[in-house]
Amino acid sequence: MTNNLTRFSCSRRDLLIAALGGATAATVGSVIPGGMKGVAAQQAKSSVGPVGFTSFINPSAVVGTRNFKMGAASLIDAFVTLKGASAKIGNAVNLQDNTRLLNFRGRSLGRGNLELGDGTFTAHGVTFVGRVRIGQACGTGINAIVQNADIGDASFTGLAAQILGENPRRPIKIPPASLVLFGARIYSQLDVKPNIIPVPAPFSLFFADVDEENLVLARGFNLLYRAAARTIPFSDVAGNPRNPGEDFPNLDQAFGKLSVAPPSIYRRGTGVIPARQATLGDLGFERFEPLTPVPTPSTPADDAGGVGLNAPPSNSPEAGARFVVPVVKSPELIDKDAIVLGGCRLESGVVVGKGSYILGDVAPTVSVGKGTTIGKNSSLHQLTFTSCRVGARCVIGDRVVLHGPLEIEDDVTIGNGTVLFGPTVRKGVKIGARVLVFGPVEVTEDIPDDAIVVAPGNEFLIAPSAPSRSARITLPHSNAMLSQWGRAQAAGCDCGCGVGALVQISTLG
Repeated sequence: MTNNLTRFSCSRRDLLIAALGGATAATVGSVIPGGMKGVAAQQAKSSVGPVGFTSFINPSAVVGTRNFKMGAASLIDAFVTLKGASAKIGNAVNLQDNTRLLNFRGRSLGRGNLELGDGTFTAHGVTFVGRVRIGQACGTGINAIVQNADIGDASFTGLAAQILGENPRRPIKIPPASLVLFGARIYSQLDVKPNIIPVPAPFSLFFADVDEENLVLARGFNLLYRAAARTIPFSDVAGNPRNPGEDFPNLDQAFGKLSVAPPSIYRRGTGVIPARQATLGDLGFERFEPLTPVPTPSTPADDAGGVGLNAPPSNSPEAGARFVVPVVKSPELIDKDAIVLGGCRLESGVVVGKGSYILGDVAPTVSVGKGTTIGKNSSLHQLTFTSCRVGARCVIGDRVVLHGPLEIEDDVTIGNGTVLFGPTVRKGVKIGARVLVFGPVEVTEDIPDDAIVVAPGNEFLIAPSAPSRSARITLPHSNAMLSQWGRAQAAGCDCGCGVGALVQISTLG
């Protein structure tokens, strides 16, 4: 097993090159016209190999760099802001929602340059400041901040970590194949060694799977944009697979505040999309609303054990050709600059603030109960084969990330800047600001500001420099969440956020 992992790890770049059909130095081609702000959709000049449609930039993104380059099969997601002197994005890069590159001004502070190597990804809420270089096959975790730093190849910057170099001419250097521990505070080169560990061997296999997921996301969004912009060949003949139908969304609908998930996202046998990518030859573009009642964490079709659910057979052309639309009971309460995408169900009275992204792209399993309020620049997402469920009358602050596997019961309050990834939170609990809860734990009591909470066996993930040493908490496992974590890991799948494999497998037995 070790040999297989090592061989797979060493060949990740080769696999990436193969997936791109050898397009290792592809440059961005023409921008598809659409009259929307930002850069809409872009295709690399080389589109050989299985990735038929390549890079995509969400219409809500703001690219304000003087010098911008982007490789093949890369994705810049919603509400990403790039405002530096230059940004060089490699091949198969995924910048997830609410990621920011902020430009310094002034000669002594640098000019805000960003370089991202092939096969890298950022999770929700990442901030890059000043002069930043991220190597190949790297990941940057949720709400992390990287300033004036050089991150070595195959490294992962943990959730809520901060690497804060002061001088762009002498950036902080993180060695290759390093895991920067959760909540780390690194202010100088001397702080690096005590706050990193070698990346555990299973991560290489896991990150390769993230690469695959992100390749398909880039292709899927590009394909959806082209269809919504009517830039691909269509048929007017009723019943023809290339007839999009009268209810197929236009650009404003497909990428508006109530958006649709692309038809070719890899759903790995959930019954919504089979384990393959849709092509122009089988695009039926039929509507497919999230399952009713709200589905279990795994949502298979009847042929895969999902008795009574309305998903098409997992190996059918219909499954591969449908896109998913959200169900929102009070659309007037969704800010015009927020996005609810794909497989989401929001009950009446749910408020979603500006810049927030509720992202049901990998399965229709995001749900929010009646009267819940979600603040600004927050994100809801989930790993494949898991769910992200929020109860009624909850209050969720600004810049919060709620990530499935996750179950939040009614009347829960969550402070600004908090990240919940994996727990069950019981009714009426109050969670403070800037809290990190990671893993399949049961939260039954209030949690103070700046606390870091992990599951038993995962204490090693917390950096010694993390704030609030008195608030490093280990909570008992949640049996409900253990099953979801186990299902996601056994399937070898992820949403692209790059942290699913961090939970110790030993805790799932």
